[in-house]
Amino acid sequence: MAEVLRPTDQFKNFNEFFYRELKPDARPCSAPTRPEIVTSPADCRSVVFNRMDEATKIWVKGREFTVDRLLGSAYPDDAKRYREGAMGIFRLAPQDYHRFHIPVDGIMGEPKLIEGEYYTVNPMAIRSALDVYGENIRVIVPIDSERHGRVMVVCVGAMMVGSTVITRKPGEHVRRAEELGYFKFGGSTLLVLFEPGSMVFDSDLTDNSNVPLETLIRVGMSIGHSVNHAPHTPDMRKENPTFAEKQDAKRRIEGSLAPPSNSGASSTAAQ
Repeated sequence: MAEVLRPTDQFKNFNEFFYRELKPDARPCSAPTRPEIVTSPADCRSVVFNRMDEATKIWVKGREFTVDRLLGSAYPDDAKRYREGAMGIFRLAPQDYHRFHIPVDGIMGEPKLIEGEYYTVNPMAIRSALDVYGENIRVIVPIDSERHGRVMVVCVGAMMVGSTVITRKPGEHVRRAEELGYFKFGGSTLLVLFEPGSMVFDSDLTDNSNVPLETLIRVGMSIGHSVNHAPHTPDMRKENPTFAEKQDAKRRIEGSLAPPSNSGASSTAAQ
């Protein structure tokens, strides 16, 4: 609760607490002077793939899933950009901080709503024959980035989500780790699409994803970088984490009921 911007007695209902704001310094950008670094858009459980065919082979099992169907009538002419590109999937569980943030520096385009269902986005559903991402209600937000081409952020509503609220305006210059919007009560997911050759995901995340394991990450942490640029290694997996780091990772995976630690942790596989 130390990270929450407003005191608890100022929330009128649980839904207001659910999409609570954090203090400005609670989720800093890990590499603020390196625009070639892509950062996590959410506190979430993630799987990432450098090629779309890897995503559909390992994780997204919906028979009808395609980029064309995902972007639907919102941005049909852009679908071809991403058919051979990279995709990150960032799943927010009900206990997570439910505001989501900018992953790349650039100019934001027009958010467009695609009406749909509210199926659960848990891994069992995603790995079934049902095309959850192509069926669920979603908001598509393009960002014309400085270093990674046109990046498409797909905000997918899920079971019990009331609505998706975008808090930035089209045409605004946006920076990594700044707020983009929030989900009202329920589970939800962000899909972030990149054009081929514009970036690669950090190797610790792709190693886990190929198992497949989700990795627990936070807003502002590095998740990838431009091709031919070095990764931001401080956010990557540590070979010999300390006991305090292991305890902190355990607390973040299990939720706020686990005992806190005074030390931070790098991205950790959620097993």
